[in-house]
Amino acid sequence: MSYTGRRRDQKRRGVEPMLGSARGSRLRRSAPSQHHRPLGFAAEVRCSSLSPQPPAATSSPLAANHLTDAAVPHSPPPTVSDEDGHGQLIAEIAGKVCEAIRHRTRWEATLLDDLSPVYPRRMLFHPGCVREVLRRQSSNPILSLRYFLWVSSVSSSFSPDTATSTALFERLVDARAWGAVLFVIRSTKCRPEKASLESFLKRLCANRVLEEALEALALLKKEMNFTPSLHVWNTALRTSVRGGMPSLAWRFYSYMMQSGVIGDVSTVGYLIRALCAENRLSEAYSLLRGVAKDGIVPDVISLTKLVSGFTKEKNYGTMSELLHMMIAMGRPPDIFTYQTIIHGLCENGMGAEAFRVFEELKQRGYSPDVATYTSMIDGLCKMGRTEDALRLWREMVERGLEPNEYTYNVLIDHYWKMGNPDGARRIYHEMLAKEHCENLVICNTMIAGLSLQGLMEESVEIFKEMPSKGIDPDVITYNTLIQGFCKNGKIIEAMKVYNELLCTCLHPTCSSYEPLLQNLCKEGKMQDAINMLNDMVPRQPKVLLGHLSHTLTPLACAVTLRGSRRQHPLRS
Repeated sequence: MSYTGRRRDQKRRGVEPMLGSARGSRLRRSAPSQHHRPLGFAAEVRCSSLSPQPPAATSSPLAANHLTDAAVPHSPPPTVSDEDGHGQLIAEIAGKVCEAIRHRTRWEATLLDDLSPVYPRRMLFHPGCVREVLRRQSSNPILSLRYFLWVSSVSSSFSPDTATSTALFERLVDARAWGAVLFVIRSTKCRPEKASLESFLKRLCANRVLEEALEALALLKKEMNFTPSLHVWNTALRTSVRGGMPSLAWRFYSYMMQSGVIGDVSTVGYLIRALCAENRLSEAYSLLRGVAKDGIVPDVISLTKLVSGFTKEKNYGTMSELLHMMIAMGRPPDIFTYQTIIHGLCENGMGAEAFRVFEELKQRGYSPDVATYTSMIDGLCKMGRTEDALRLWREMVERGLEPNEYTYNVLIDHYWKMGNPDGARRIYHEMLAKEHCENLVICNTMIAGLSLQGLMEESVEIFKEMPSKGIDPDVITYNTLIQGFCKNGKIIEAMKVYNELLCTCLHPTCSSYEPLLQNLCKEGKMQDAINMLNDMVPRQPKVLLGHLSHTLTPLACAVTLRGSRRQHPLRS
C-alpha cells in the first residue's frame, strides 16, 4: 500500500503517523587564531613537522556549524532506507518533486500547494528528502541549487545539516560551477564538511582559476571561519608559480601568514621559484641561506631555478657557491641542473666553458640526456666547431640516444648559416626518413635558410605545405618570407605576403614593417611607404615607432622635402 493509501486508512482510525525527525549533534570548531606575523621569510617558515597552534574555542554561530581538525568524521549520508524509518515516504516524495521540477517551468509557484495536501509539510522539508532530491538531480546541479533555494525560502525553519550542505556543494563543485559555489557560500546557510571545502579549493587551483580561489578563501574565512590546511596553501603557491603568476603567489602567501598557517619546506621552494621568476635572485639566495640554518633544504628543482638565474646573469661566482652549498646540504645537482648550466653558458657565448662542464659531467658518471647533448651541440655550432658538434652527435647515437626534432634543427640551422645548403638538406631529409614530425620551428628554420640563399621558390613551397601538415604559420614565418623577398629585391611578392598576414589573426611586428619600409624608400615609392606608415600607427603602440626610428629617417626627410616643394613650387 502506498503512503497516501496508508494515511487515509490511519485517518479513518484516528491515528496520525509520527513525523518527528531526529537531528544529530554537531561539534564546534573555530579557525586557527590569526597571528599577524612579520613578512620576513626565514622567521615564518619552520620544518614540516611543525603544525599551527590548536584553535581556540569559540561560541560563534558560524563556527558552531563546523568540525575541528580532530573531530570524529561524519558517517556517510543516510540512504532513503534508514531515514528515521521513513525511507519509503522520502523516496515517494522525492520522486514527485523531481518529476515536477524537471517538467514544469515555474514549479516554485505550485509545488507546495500540489504536495502539501497529500504529504505532511514537515516531511517535504525533511533533510533526508532534500538530500534524496539532490541525489536524483545530480546530473543538473544548477537545478539542484534552484530547488535548495526554494526550500530555504519557503520553510523558515529549514536549516540544512552538514550532509545536505555537502551534497549540494559537491554537486556544484563537480560541475565546475564556481560562481554558483561562491554564491552558496555567500548567501545560504550551507555549511559543508571541511574535506569538501578543501577539495573545492584544490579544484580551483587545479583548474587555474586562482582569482576565484583567493575570493573563495576570503569568503570561507568570513562566512564560515574556515582556514584550509597547509597542503591547500602549497597547492595554490605551486599552481601560481607554474602558471607564471608570481604576483598571485605572493598574495596567497600573505593571506596564508595572516591566517596563522606556518609553512614547510615545500613552501620555501615555491617562494624561491616565485622570487626567481621576478628576477629577485639575491632575495631568493638570502631566503635559502636563512632557512638552511634551520635545517630546511628545498628540493633540487627550486635550487636549479636559482642556479639558472645566476647563470643567465653571468654571476658565476655565486652560482659556483650555490652548487657547493647544494652538495653540503645533501641536495647534489642532478642532470637537469648541469643541463641548465651548460645551456646558460652557451647562450652567454661561453661555449668552451660549457664544453668543459659537459666533459667533466661525463667523467663524474652522469649520463647526459638528449636535451643536454642538444644544448652542447648548439653551443659548439655557435662557436663554429662543426667537427666537435658532429662528434658529439655520433657519440649520442652510439650511447643509444635518438636525436629529436630540436637536435636536427640545431644542425640544419648551422649548415644554412655556414652557407652549406647541401648539408642542411641532407640533415633535413635524414630527419624525415627517421619519421620525425616536422614542427613550426623546423619549417621556420628551413624557410629562413632557403631565403638566406635566395631560394625563394623552395621557401614558398614549404610555406604552402605547412597547413596540410597540420602546422599553422606564425608571425615569424611571415616575417621571414617578407625579409627574404625584400633581400632579393622582390617588393611586390613581399607586399603580397604582408597583405596575407593582415588577413590572419596575427599582428605584424617591427620585423614585418622594417624591410618593407626600407625597400619602398630605396625604390622611391614614398607614397606607398607613407600609406604603410599610416596603416601601421593604429596597429602598433608608440614603442614600435621608436624601434623603427632609423628606418623612418629617410622617409621623414622625403616627406619634409615634398612639403617644402609644395610651398615653393619655383624651387622645383
